[in-house]
Amino acid sequence: MESENPNIITISLIIPVRDESVHFERNLLGINRQTVLPNEIVIVDSSTNDDVKVFIEQYIGSVPIIYHREKKAYPGKARNIGVKLANGDWIAFLDAKTFPKEDWLERYLHLMEAYHADLVFGVTRFDANSPFRTVLRAATYGKIGHHTVPGTLIKTKVFTDSGGFLEHVRMGEDIEWWERLDSRLFNIHRPNEPIVTYIGLTNNFLSTVKKYLTSAYHTAWLNILINVKDAYLSLLLILSAIILPKWNHIIGGWDTNPFFIPHVTKIYLLSIIFLFLAYQLIHYLFFRSMSQKLFFRTLQLIVIIFITLAVFNWNAAIAGWVEDAVLYVPHITKIYVCILILTSIFCRGILFPLKRKVEPSFLFPFRWIQIGLLGLSLDLIKAPGYVVGAVIGMIRRKGN
Repeated sequence: MESENPNIITISLIIPVRDESVHFERNLLGINRQTVLPNEIVIVDSSTNDDVKVFIEQYIGSVPIIYHREKKAYPGKARNIGVKLANGDWIAFLDAKTFPKEDWLERYLHLMEAYHADLVFGVTRFDANSPFRTVLRAATYGKIGHHTVPGTLIKTKVFTDSGGFLEHVRMGEDIEWWERLDSRLFNIHRPNEPIVTYIGLTNNFLSTVKKYLTSAYHTAWLNILINVKDAYLSLLLILSAIILPKWNHIIGGWDTNPFFIPHVTKIYLLSIIFLFLAYQLIHYLFFRSMSQKLFFRTLQLIVIIFITLAVFNWNAAIAGWVEDAVLYVPHITKIYVCILILTSIFCRGILFPLKRKVEPSFLFPFRWIQIGLLGLSLDLIKAPGYVVGAVIGMIRRKGN
């Protein structure tokens, strides 16, 4: 609902909550210390207990609360419900575990006016208050800010025009929403300085494994559900990797067959590598703010598989297992695997953390190895989750 006075800006703060009463209570008290207060706080509670409800019934604060209980709601659905209940002409988002600086709304209103923005993205830094969380942060988010829905300030009309969040997905609805916003002519401002702190990093390896598996599964499933063309292109790419290298064998007759293609495997491999490099370059130059699609992930996997197969068969195909041959490479498979592992650990343990402003004093002399191994483990963990999510996504898409 628009304010009657166009010079008065009204802000509705939306907070979805699920079984996070301790963090939520602390967050709610902090919101009342904002230098510019929201006009109302809309709480969408999908908890399995009544802790949040009881706290709100006893709440005494400067900002009025609209409380709504929803039996089951993923974050996207909860935020959409909150916006429908809101009365402000601007919407601000937080989560129970995201804590804004006290001048968050004041600063974002200034940014909105200075850039004539329809939307100012939130910027979140991730807090680490235990040894494991500190290593996990270095291996993943680092100490830089990341654009997030929590902390975002957006015109209510713009949010409505964007179509809101997908409601039936557990994770990834924020990325899909950002990409949808980018495709429209909204005036979006993306600040770089962190304004929100997230305190919910997992505190042990097993819970981290579970979270990353779940995230990969739902991300792949979401990509399939929202982009069927991407799914079919990925399937076509997989079929081409299975069929084309064996083309001459499949058609029979070899060079006597009019459909015979000389050096078909080499041509296909070089084409795939060229496509991979071109796709990567285009994404880097023009679409860095968008998530990489299933097609690129499939392409990336196929390139790795072909290179790995080439290495495994090098001595047989190139050197004919003659150890005195010039091109024979002893222990080539072991060397290849070691290079992959060491390169990954080096990138995940040193290059990426330094790029994300993790202090060298924290990484050296030996902690970078622990960080690199954790990063490598998370990369390996995400792979099966993404594959399973993609397969199930295709099945469900076909079923619908």
